[in-house]
Amino acid sequence: MSLALTPTVPGRSTRLTVLVNDGEAAQIARQAAAAGLSVSAYLRERALGIAAAPEASPEAALRQMDGLIARMEADLDGAIAALAQIGAA
Repeated sequence: MSLALTPTVPGRSTRLTVLVNDGEAAQIARQAAAAGLSVSAYLRERALGIAAAPEASPEAALRQMDGLIARMEADLDGAIAALAQIGAA
């Protein structure tokens, strides 16, 4: 992780650079979008343990639900695959 001073946002003067792979970057972007946040705001809130304020619009709530459902589907797909491997053994 590298630190660089770049005063581009009032009150924030330090930039962090974190290396992730393509899959991680995509997952972070999806989760940020589902939360209705930019990637920067999402990572900042997660790292600092700040709870996101409730979304005001129904559209934002639906986006968040879509993200949660997508994660649940992926978890179920993984569980089904694991069970299939156990059954095949």
